[in-house]
Amino acid sequence: MDGIHDMGGMHGFGPVPCDQDRAFDYDWQKRAFALTEALAWSVPFCADEHRAAIERIAPADYLRLDYFEKWAVAATALVQAAGLVDPQEVASGRKRFDIVQADHPAVDPADVLAATKAGAEMTFPASTAAPRFAVGQPVRVQANSPAGHTRVPRYVRNHLGLVVADSGVFQFADTMATGQGPSPQHCYTVEFRASDLWGNVADANGSVCLDLWEDYLEPA
Repeated sequence: MDGIHDMGGMHGFGPVPCDQDRAFDYDWQKRAFALTEALAWSVPFCADEHRAAIERIAPADYLRLDYFEKWAVAATALVQAAGLVDPQEVASGRKRFDIVQADHPAVDPADVLAATKAGAEMTFPASTAAPRFAVGQPVRVQANSPAGHTRVPRYVRNHLGLVVADSGVFQFADTMATGQGPSPQHCYTVEFRASDLWGNVADANGSVCLDLWEDYLEPA
């Protein structure tokens, strides 16, 4: 999707502030993060669907909202789409019914924390799919402009790069984002010359490395 979220290489937005020692500025940001992480384990959406929902936020709102507000807005849209809440419940902040607590015992917070830290397995055995490209092989990023979620930044479309690593077989973000399943395939680290991407303003010796799935690439 060509949207405001794909800002790589755009001018006018200044440097990205980064404080390595502080992830959250406010307590509500912690709650938004924790809520989304907890929901992802129990309702029918995955991280790729969540990213796609963030990308569908209106451009003006996308630029205005805090990072974790985007997380909350996207999670709210997804639980509504799943039929777990309705607009009235979202607007009021109150549920319309009470669950039978005996049927749904509370989960220990320590268990939630342990499950979140453990994460989920996104890889497949190497035998699942044969690689179409090899380390050292030149490749070109396809010049597609997909309407849905993709992990290819616009600034590398139709550019030549070199495969420098094969990370193995992973589920494919583009199909996961639309509920079409994992479509397992190899994911490669592809190196691009900075000068090819940014012209003579770039460091002549610089390079950019991106992790890209097979379906994004074609032989050069």
